[in-house]
Amino acid sequence: MNTTVRLTERSGSNSSQRSKGFVPVVVYGAGSDTQSFSADAKTLNDILGKNPRAILKVEFPGSGSKNAVIQEVQRQPLSRTLLHVDLQQIDMKADLDTKVAFHFTGDPIGVKSGGVQQVELYELDIRTLPDKLEANLEVDISGLDIGDQLLVSDLPKHEGWEILTPEDTLIVRISPPLVMEEPADEAAAAPAEEAAEAGKSEE
Repeated sequence: MNTTVRLTERSGSNSSQRSKGFVPVVVYGAGSDTQSFSADAKTLNDILGKNPRAILKVEFPGSGSKNAVIQEVQRQPLSRTLLHVDLQQIDMKADLDTKVAFHFTGDPIGVKSGGVQQVELYELDIRTLPDKLEANLEVDISGLDIGDQLLVSDLPKHEGWEILTPEDTLIVRISPPLVMEEPADEAAAAPAEEAAEAGKSEE
């Protein structure tokens, strides 16, 4: 996997940059001022698709390279076109506040019984050293039955991670099956039809 991102000086409008295959990028952190650049959209999309938490080697125009991670991504809602990326420079020996996405595994018992899986939290806020970062956190939810829920406090300890998300935060729940309500017009029509039938039988 290529984790090198080459930055170029930004020129022209954001739309003109995107039309040429580049994405506006902001770089900050590690005691440096915030700087604006452009980067190749395909390179960033490849990294985001394979490991959005990878430690990147960011090459600055005319000033060498530094380590960084992707902290925020903006996409066009419908086309999912990459619009903007925030990169945070990092010190490999200093803790980093970031997020890790959940990857749920297993088919919950409750879902097999007709329950509905409802995900309330998709990412976990953590503090860790850069070399302890992972692409996602696998969570086995196969044992959840109808009425069960999983909180941040239920997660197993992960070596090297300090969890910043409050412990009482709900991650996922298995709700009872949805009950389809009878349409109001049909429900109202039923007694009327029964009355009509009763009238015919009396005649």
